[in-house]
Amino acid sequence: MATEDSRSDRYQRGLDHLKTLQGAGGHTATSQQVLETLRAVAPHVERQTMEFVIGDVLARPGLDPRTRELLNLAVLTAIGAELELKLHSHIALNIGISREEAVEAVSQQVVYAGFPRAINGLKVLKEVFEERDAEGLSP
Repeated sequence: MATEDSRSDRYQRGLDHLKTLQGAGGHTATSQQVLETLRAVAPHVERQTMEFVIGDVLARPGLDPRTRELLNLAVLTAIGAELELKLHSHIALNIGISREEAVEAVSQQVVYAGFPRAINGLKVLKEVFEERDAEGLSP
């Protein structure tokens, strides 16, 4: 069983990595909204997200953040996880993935997950691009 100290270290690692994923001057509202919602409704899930998902998995060495986020875009499109796709689309753009690369990662899912999932993913990207344009964030 993990001690309170080890949970605290994992949580801090998650926070530190989240800052990296948000990028300098990038969009942060979506990730903050998700975390605030989890904290208000299910604080244990917020902690698990910060510790396990971000601190343990997304911060792992072995894949660079760009590769990891392109994979996230593809998988989240394939499984139809639109809220998470929106979040990771912002993260991908924050860390330097181009809009064209994001569109390709999502579009490719036509082959593996089908047209409906890919089209829904492209709709999410369109919303993300519009949000970023409205905020004056560079493409």
